[in-house]
Amino acid sequence: MPQTSYEQSRECLQKELDGCWFDHIPDTIGNEWGSCKKALELQFHVKDPLFTLELEICQQAIDGNFNSCFAWERMVDAVKVFILHLQLKALIFMGCLLEKPSLESPSDSDLGKTYSRDISSASFGSEVSLGSGIPCRIAFSYAGVRDIYLLAVARGISGKLILAEKHPFRSQRGVVIAIAPLAGLSPRIDEDHPTWLHLRIREFEPNFVKAKGGQSKVSTPPADGRWTLGFHSAKACETARLLILEETCKQRSSVESMLAPLLREDYLVNVLDSQGD
Repeated sequence: MPQTSYEQSRECLQKELDGCWFDHIPDTIGNEWGSCKKALELQFHVKDPLFTLELEICQQAIDGNFNSCFAWERMVDAVKVFILHLQLKALIFMGCLLEKPSLESPSDSDLGKTYSRDISSASFGSEVSLGSGIPCRIAFSYAGVRDIYLLAVARGISGKLILAEKHPFRSQRGVVIAIAPLAGLSPRIDEDHPTWLHLRIREFEPNFVKAKGGQSKVSTPPADGRWTLGFHSAKACETARLLILEETCKQRSSVESMLAPLLREDYLVNVLDSQGD
């Protein structure tokens, strides 16, 4: 039974790698490890931990609500349940609870590229190289239609989508006017207007929840943002969509590589081997 529950919890966490918060999974594991370990230690004094863990995993419901706030709560719950089951497995087979693992960022071949560094470190109002940016237009309610360039880049486990206006005096440079995380964009071409690209923007801010006391549940979540970009041709629109998907895939692969040792079936065996060295 514990092994089956552990496998289910691992599968739930692996599913979150396809969700809109996959880029936050490594940090969430680090943030939740200590509290989960403490909670499990307390459970030994009040009730059967097996019952508690079974209850936790049964409460993990994946509903049809795609609001990024609810997706965040589901991801955090999946992380907690996985940690609890992994710790219980360690207790059964090793006789002790595990210390927080060291999740190392994989090496990235793009790290040495000037363009990648330029974009990944960009902030609102900063200058960036337009590089292979794709020209498009966007309408802001407060500023009307603006001609911009779309840039997307993944660097390690981080990823950004940047909208930049061409610099008035430097033709190959742009000024950042908007930034969004790559994860969760879900780029979709409009069915009736093949030159329009719809993007979903995460508006929920996890750091705000932490500042309010660390509760992962939010009673009144903000609605996700929506951007619609217009391109000069359907081909350019499709190119932009594929660029976003490609960079998101690179980012997700980095996260998967970071988590791979922890999600391996023989993780506990490797821990024991490392302790014996």
